[in-house]
Amino acid sequence: MKRTVQSPQLAAELFGSQIWRTLLPAALWEWKFVCKSPLCIRKRACFSFESQTLPKYGARGWMWELVINHSALLLIAKPRVEFGGVEILTRILSTLGIYDLAQAGQACKALNEASNSVLGSLTQLDLKNVGAKLDDLTFSKLSKKLGPNLKRLDVDCWHLSEDALKNLPKGIEELALCGCDLHMNEILSNVIDNTRGSLRRFAWSGFGCTPPASAFQQLLLISPKLTSFRIDSSITSVDVNLVVRTLADSCPLVNDLSAFDLTMDTLSYLRRHSIQLRKLRHKKTQRLSLGITDASLDMITGMCPCLEELSLVDKSDALPVSDQDLLTDSGVLVLATIAPTLRKLKLKLAGPEVALVCSEVAVMELASLCAKLTHVDLTNFRRLSDPPAYELIQVTSRGLKALGLCGTLEGLNLAQIGPGLWEPAISSICSGNPNLKSLVLSFARLTDKALRSISVLHQLQELALHECNRISNSGLAMIATGCPQLRFVSLSFCKEIGDAGVVALAEGCPHLLKVRFDGCRRLSNPSVRALCRSAPRLRYLSMNQCPKLSDVVFQHLLEGASLRFVELGSSKLSTEGMTAYHLKRPFVELVIDGRRFVA
Repeated sequence: MKRTVQSPQLAAELFGSQIWRTLLPAALWEWKFVCKSPLCIRKRACFSFESQTLPKYGARGWMWELVINHSALLLIAKPRVEFGGVEILTRILSTLGIYDLAQAGQACKALNEASNSVLGSLTQLDLKNVGAKLDDLTFSKLSKKLGPNLKRLDVDCWHLSEDALKNLPKGIEELALCGCDLHMNEILSNVIDNTRGSLRRFAWSGFGCTPPASAFQQLLLISPKLTSFRIDSSITSVDVNLVVRTLADSCPLVNDLSAFDLTMDTLSYLRRHSIQLRKLRHKKTQRLSLGITDASLDMITGMCPCLEELSLVDKSDALPVSDQDLLTDSGVLVLATIAPTLRKLKLKLAGPEVALVCSEVAVMELASLCAKLTHVDLTNFRRLSDPPAYELIQVTSRGLKALGLCGTLEGLNLAQIGPGLWEPAISSICSGNPNLKSLVLSFARLTDKALRSISVLHQLQELALHECNRISNSGLAMIATGCPQLRFVSLSFCKEIGDAGVVALAEGCPHLLKVRFDGCRRLSNPSVRALCRSAPRLRYLSMNQCPKLSDVVFQHLLEGASLRFVELGSSKLSTEGMTAYHLKRPFVELVIDGRRFVA
């Protein structure tokens, strides 16, 4: 559980009260707030508390420090006497993330007691990105410290065994399990035993050994209060349609559904049971499952008159064989019936052939009717790129600078502007929107000066700079210093960056989950070694077209305990090296030169 903390407010709340004079009767207490990143200190403020009498304590004092989220706030206390202010410590520790909380609990008995108190009071806990540190023993110990107030839990089960969830806290209302690639029936049996009707939201994601439909059915039968159900997998042996029909029978309150390979018959079944969804996400991987056509959109809008989010993705690569497989203007305009409530729309077609007769007129009409629409993603709509629609949109330097006046932007994608994106505008945008978390500036003529502007975004989590050929190692070092919260980084075909820049990025951004350095021809084995050692939660690594990589890279990859996907490309990689790595990490998807490696 994380909470954003501003130093002045925390100072006024904690250090401005009389309770400190009571609990800490020392001659002089100096508390320093230091906003710190791994490479530099940016801001400092000191607070002192003095008492009238000077207690006679020995020259030996003690010192402790807490790092919140590795970068946000460093509290340093230098008292002349030990104290037992567990209540105060608990208030301070409540601002930490779970990983830092565990580290603080190992410092001393007082901090351990305060950490346990915080764990016992949590109402939600996110363990999705803990990585290899979350094994059976750790999860068992953690579960015993969690209190009855815990209502929401997200867990990455990649490093957990089948029976790990037997220690699942009871009474959880929202449970999300990802990384269930190696699990079968028992893990769901443990969920059933520990929830027993308390679940309101459940999510499952696994792309390996998925439990049969009967296991999910048993869970649904004892969860009548369920309002949200999400299941994502690529295993065709699971009869998802049978599971969703059981959902309609047993969970009348469900309004949020995410599934794959459903059929039109299943949608009709939901409609007959009066299931009215507010959020629907569907992924098609099989030819005969639900596609993105006029008929499917008509069915969806008919059964979901108050739909707020619709995401339909077709990954089947199936070409249309008749007019019934097409999406036309009529299909797009039928979405206008839910226009008053629609907020997010994503339609990703299998190919442009599906929407050859779908024009931009229908899409623009839909956009004009949807007053609440905040997110639109239309993929493979070939005719949407034709004039005159794009001629109506002109982004000028004045318009870019105006983005700096927004102040509340959290995500910004300017990739399509390309060469027209200039550095003064980037400086204005970054300084005016300090809460930006996602920034895409691909194909722009940016230099290290722009990266210096980006480095002030201390909350930035996603950064994409494809083909920004003028940035160098110095710019990456500034990003590593100023953006330690980065999770996703894509620097493909940035030809000037080398190992020194990637090493700095890895050491400064320990939370990295996914990185892409395709086409960065100067990178070699040290970059992989730094990423695997310094970013323990790294799941996705792509370094295709990096000719300096050799077989030594496979030894470095073994240190990446959380890796799920690795893509490499180099003529120096041997089949023997690939095979040896695959045998030691059989569940890591290995792609070499664009092709999945099979031993």
